[in-house]
Amino acid sequence: MGSNRGFTVVDVLAAGAVGCVAVALAQPVLKENKAQSMNITNRSQHQLLSARQGMFMLANDGQFTGANVTGWVDVPGPNQSDAHYVGNTTAGTPTQTTDWITPLIGEEFGFSANRAERTQQLFEQMRDPRNGRYNDAVYGSAAIDDLADFTAVMTNDGIRSTSYLTPAAFQYRGTPLPGGFVPGQGLVKGDEYFWNLKYGGVPYNWSIPMAGNIKTPREYRPRIDNVGASTSQKVMFADGTRYVDFSGSIDIDIDPTPSFSGNFLSSFFAYEGEVAYGRDWPGLPFSARRQGLGQDLDSRVLFITFYDGSTRSATVAQAKARPDWWAPTGSEWVSFNNIAPEASDGYEVGDLLP
Repeated sequence: MGSNRGFTVVDVLAAGAVGCVAVALAQPVLKENKAQSMNITNRSQHQLLSARQGMFMLANDGQFTGANVTGWVDVPGPNQSDAHYVGNTTAGTPTQTTDWITPLIGEEFGFSANRAERTQQLFEQMRDPRNGRYNDAVYGSAAIDDLADFTAVMTNDGIRSTSYLTPAAFQYRGTPLPGGFVPGQGLVKGDEYFWNLKYGGVPYNWSIPMAGNIKTPREYRPRIDNVGASTSQKVMFADGTRYVDFSGSIDIDIDPTPSFSGNFLSSFFAYEGEVAYGRDWPGLPFSARRQGLGQDLDSRVLFITFYDGSTRSATVAQAKARPDWWAPTGSEWVSFNNIAPEASDGYEVGDLLP
């Protein structure tokens, strides 16, 4: 007679061992598939934003969304009233003057009319899938009228850290001469009126690192025909994250009229103090460097979209070696303080970017 023999301990252990081996063998494949899926999603979002920006430029005489175009309401720039942005407005209203993304997709995506809710939706729905970080805190004055809205959204839903940044050098009008406007020395018609209206004089933001290392052409305007000799070599936007403070905390800037970057702009990419891309440099804590884009930053691959509509990939180190990508043609090198070695090798002070 036959006998019904159950599983022995040896059988169970053998089966378990086979299962463990199978899982171990599958993990690299699953990890690679997940990475490929995230890359596809990220590239698709780049292409969506690029296409919407292209449509906007066609409809607006070559101007592109941002601080000096869609960020204008009644007075160009940050000195205008916060009242145009705070609280409830429309789905396509910039969340702050430097917000170039919401005017492109807010209406289509059905964003909330409430600025705090719209900010949360923007960074949740339009993010690099590799960037899973939530902001740790709200950054802004207690005098901001909708601070309570942001506090409630942070408490109930959380707000993701930003994923896509556009170079500030393309966003602002050309760099004024140091010390003010000098008649007969390159003054472009309307400049003095523009800057006095915007800042009450030459804007202080040009004294920070972007203009501390380079100065954009005085006649530059945020238009597609001004960005450079080759639009395939000029960055529209790239993967990135916002400022990480010296405690290693990531915060969301809720100032509706930030004086410079807000949540949407980066300074000169080759500047080592650009914490949006967080390389280790004197004064920047390691805790900050490893946030946002993650560890092994120099070899981390970024997707970068150019003004010709193409999206390409490059490591952080490769991107820092191409300073011409991050500022208009004709921008002048004026200093090499804290400049990435990859960028400084090919230039001398006084050289112009191609």
